[in-house]
Amino acid sequence: MPKRYSIKRKEKDNSSKEVIKKPASDQYHLVGCIVCGKDLIYAEQAISRPCSICGQIFETRVYCEDGHFVCDVCHSASKSDVKWFLRHTFEKDPIKILLHVFEMEKVHMHGPEHHSIVPGVLVTAYRNNGGEIDYEKALELAFERGSQVPGGYCGYWGACGAAVGAGIYACIVLDGSPLKKDTWNYPQQVTARCLDAMTAIGGPRCCKRVSRLAIEVAVEWTKEYLGVTMPMSYPECTYYERNRECIHNDCPFFGRPDGLEQEA
Repeated sequence: MPKRYSIKRKEKDNSSKEVIKKPASDQYHLVGCIVCGKDLIYAEQAISRPCSICGQIFETRVYCEDGHFVCDVCHSASKSDVKWFLRHTFEKDPIKILLHVFEMEKVHMHGPEHHSIVPGVLVTAYRNNGGEIDYEKALELAFERGSQVPGGYCGYWGACGAAVGAGIYACIVLDGSPLKKDTWNYPQQVTARCLDAMTAIGGPRCCKRVSRLAIEVAVEWTKEYLGVTMPMSYPECTYYERNRECIHNDCPFFGRPDGLEQEA
């Protein structure tokens, strides 16, 4: 049985309450379609559609009930602001960094931007906790590689993009490549451990849930293999009202009357 992450807490952690206060009504179209806010359709067959923002033509399986489609680049328009914040934060807790990023303008409830956010947050926390790394290079690689993982990857390619993002982080800190025998195994193991943690809980997808799980797994691996310890807080999720597919009590981050701590 894979380890279940974040399902036991000794006490509730409200450490991020001061960050996450923005009500759903202020999120304009951060939920559903960016253009109109309506539900998204995930089709079996890809079709050609123009991006409703940049106008370029793409093959896509994802569009809204009214036919709007937004490409991954436009969906990730928050990238420059997120990178600026990550460069300048000295926070050591990667969960606090992640939750602050989640509250930034144009970071949507779901979307491919999370595939870059996960490795970006992890290389930042690694730096802030004393990990030796060429940070500017690492941050650029995190977003370059993460941006190549398309939206809907979990449902169409069979691997969550946040799990791949954690693997990207491991590749970066190990300076890995397809030909390096000594490091080739470890990023694959990180991604596999993330997928184990995610599938132990089940779907449907929630980019907030899987991003937190990926970071928890990566933090554990970083301590085990690299000897760098990162502190982690365990606040309850505040996004369930915005997530139309929230699994509520089946999610380890959903608010509960008795806070519990992670299994050893």
